[in-house]
Amino acid sequence: MTVFDQRCDRCGTYLFSPHEAVRFLYHPGDLSLKDDSGLLCEGCWAGLTDWLGEQGVENRCARGGETVEHPTSLHIQRTGEGDGWQLCREHAVDFLNRLRTVEPKLDPETFSLAGDWLR
Repeated sequence: MTVFDQRCDRCGTYLFSPHEAVRFLYHPGDLSLKDDSGLLCEGCWAGLTDWLGEQGVENRCARGGETVEHPTSLHIQRTGEGDGWQLCREHAVDFLNRLRTVEPKLDPETFSLAGDWLR
């Protein structure tokens, strides 16, 4: 995917060089459905990783700790890294709605992960 918007997906800061940016991806448990256009400044990435907590805990929501299953969870990882985080449906909506590039904002009551559509 080609990315034209070179601003942080959270705060909107223009990122002048690749060294200022963190590229990330997310998907609903199926890598073929990934969105790999995520871009955060270093500060927003640090805030996100603090919010997400421990990395690499499989089949548990990084925020709430509840059990989640593929493909009913949202997976987030820094591009080029193997470990990442999983989020339950509720926390997935919270994460996605924090991105300025997600418009319109998602309604937690009607949101469905792409994996749900594959069933």
